[in-house]
Amino acid sequence: MMSPQLKKEARWAVWLTLIYMCGWVGFAYFSPQGRGIFGFPIWFELSCIFLPIIFTLIATIVIKKVYKNIDLEVNE
Repeated sequence: MMSPQLKKEARWAVWLTLIYMCGWVGFAYFSPQGRGIFGFPIWFELSCIFLPIIFTLIATIVIKKVYKNIDLEVNE
């Protein structure tokens, strides 16, 4: 039987994935024209440099706050 914690963690993983994909598509396809601070096109800097860095921080926070250690071994 699946515990409520497992369902909660699965929901968080799905939502974080969807938010990341929407962010990537939004930055990649709907960013203004021009160059970013590193000299790359702004869409590239936003979707491929800044979004992954920010999302790594968000994922770290979610892992520390939401996810819990669960014993996966079967005790008979």
